[in-house]
Amino acid sequence: MLLSFSVSGFRSFAEEATLDLTRRSFRTNIPREGQTWVDCVETIAAIYGPNASGKTTLIQAIDSLARALRAPEKSTTVLYQPCAAIDESERRTSYDVDFVAEEVRYRYRVEVRQWGVSFEGLYAYPRGTARMLFERTQESEDAEMSFTKGPSLKGPSSEVLKLTTSTVLFLALARRYEHSMLALVASALASDTGVRHVSFREAADVELLLPLFEEMVKAPEEQRDLVRAVLKAGDLGIEKIDVRPDIRNLQSDWESLVVALRMISREQFPGRHLGHEPEARFRVFKKVFFTHRGKDGQSFELPLSAESSGTLAWLTIVWHALTILRSGGVLLVDELDASLHPGLVRYIVELFVSKRTNLKSAQLIFTTHDVTLLGNAPARLLAPQNVWFVEKDATGLSELFSQADFDNRVGNNSERRYMAGQFGAVPNIDDALLYDFLTQPCGA
Repeated sequence: MLLSFSVSGFRSFAEEATLDLTRRSFRTNIPREGQTWVDCVETIAAIYGPNASGKTTLIQAIDSLARALRAPEKSTTVLYQPCAAIDESERRTSYDVDFVAEEVRYRYRVEVRQWGVSFEGLYAYPRGTARMLFERTQESEDAEMSFTKGPSLKGPSSEVLKLTTSTVLFLALARRYEHSMLALVASALASDTGVRHVSFREAADVELLLPLFEEMVKAPEEQRDLVRAVLKAGDLGIEKIDVRPDIRNLQSDWESLVVALRMISREQFPGRHLGHEPEARFRVFKKVFFTHRGKDGQSFELPLSAESSGTLAWLTIVWHALTILRSGGVLLVDELDASLHPGLVRYIVELFVSKRTNLKSAQLIFTTHDVTLLGNAPARLLAPQNVWFVEKDATGLSELFSQADFDNRVGNNSERRYMAGQFGAVPNIDDALLYDFLTQPCGA
């Protein structure tokens, strides 16, 4: 469960940007007596803003930390994505995240420079007061790494430390080598185990879609109902998904050249041959087919290429959503509304809002341009603390802020207020040059 995420020096975010998912009433380090973390944390964060404002960048920052914890060897290359506006000698990318794992609050801090990790620290709040589990610092690429182990950290930390270099996260290695105390903590933030990232661009990428549909087809018996629910909920008319092998001849270019030369030799030198016939090479590909119910109840198949981008986007997003709702964790979605009907977008958000369907307190963080989610009809879905805005200043640097920072009265229509520019984070459209161009005589 994510409590807050802060990042600075990451692409267009020069200054620290903080996405706070705790409720405004939560003012202590841990829940008060009689409360649980579910009572203190929001499950939705919707991020609005103009194109190229930094919405996707914020999602990518969270995902970068998650991927670095999953793959230690990529720690520095994934985490160090500096802001070009900062002087090169001062560039560093910093992450600061508060989260809950096994009902305990943790704070994890990382600072990365071009040469590697300059700071990494993990702190626990088992009873409300911070306890340092470990800290590692390094002043420069040539300097020696300093590592401090807290008294409450148990497990084979010295063994993990022996494998830790300046370009690798200690916590990521602890997860990989199943550190008895830290592995579960790291998994709460790591990609695929604690955090999943879905981009609408996946709907156009067969390489990314194929594993997804194979996962659906190969789902164990207890998950078959989930697959049927995914297909039925979107009202797509799809009854079944099938993944089948497709064997293709992969005769390479050089083999084709040999064939061409052989044909020429036979014409020029009858009776003489250039060796043996090249053997055909085969490779097994896979194709995805969708079974639809047509007129009079008859079924017919369509290949993946014949399905709409909306269908593929729905299947991609809702499968990940339902999977994480069952297990708990954080789902990151870039452009949730891409190719989807507003009704389906609203349905996905409602899955995370409703306690009836969100039994594991899973969280959905998404970017969108769907302003209908801000409206009051048919009912208000997003509270001000669920809505965030990103906009760029005159120098091209991004800023993140919450709707909760504004005066929000009961009954206000946030959709109208946003479109009227009361919150900012809307495109500043200057059509003067376009108008001049369109009013010029053709050929002038």
